[in-house]
Amino acid sequence: MSGSFYDSMPDRYRRAFDKDASREHAAIVARRAGAPVHGEIWQRLPRGGVVACFVADDRPGLLSFIAAALAARSMDVIAAQVYTRPPAEGRPAEAVDFLWLRREGDLGAPVLEADIARIAETVRALAVGEVSIDAVVRKARAARPAPAGALTRVTFNEGPDEGLAVLTVETFDRPGLLLAITCALFGAQVQITASDATTQKGRVVDTFTLAELDGTPIHRQRRGVVQMAVLGAIDALARGDVSSS
Repeated sequence: MSGSFYDSMPDRYRRAFDKDASREHAAIVARRAGAPVHGEIWQRLPRGGVVACFVADDRPGLLSFIAAALAARSMDVIAAQVYTRPPAEGRPAEAVDFLWLRREGDLGAPVLEADIARIAETVRALAVGEVSIDAVVRKARAARPAPAGALTRVTFNEGPDEGLAVLTVETFDRPGLLLAITCALFGAQVQITASDATTQKGRVVDTFTLAELDGTPIHRQRRGVVQMAVLGAIDALARGDVSSS
């Protein structure tokens, strides 16, 4: 299982993780056992943080569902690596997402397996339409406005994969940021095929490899629309609007 799993993952996964880590990831994926969404803690980090792994059939909007569930549980996303495992042997394309998490504003309280299980259940409910993103995040704490002088940059570059475009977002980190960006991308009717996020000294750099919903590259005339949607969502977040609209 672990060898085939390692080989089935994208090149960027194999550059990030060795085969020992991949064996552990393969076991998490196997424990999904057909569930709509499965989540586990892969590693524990200092000061109560964790690296959590979420596995589900890949679909447009999945990352926004995960981000909404994290916001509802007051989880701060330190970093993220999002991968799509191509379909094979009757299995649909599978999302295997790693998120470095800690509790917002309370670094002393550890993230628990029960938290990850509840997040996975919320993602499942969102995916099947039992609840809406707005309903999930309605009780989330208000977003922290960007400090005076903080700048946001949203740019497109050509990606390495079949002409797909890479959107880079550089801005001030704050709770709800990943949710705001992913909801804007979902609303713009594009899908995320890969993503990486890093945070250093309060500044976040998120990259998203994007395609149209049918998998084709995003034409240049559409990219401006996507950029404006993301910028508008980040601006709304700075005003304290944590809804998905």
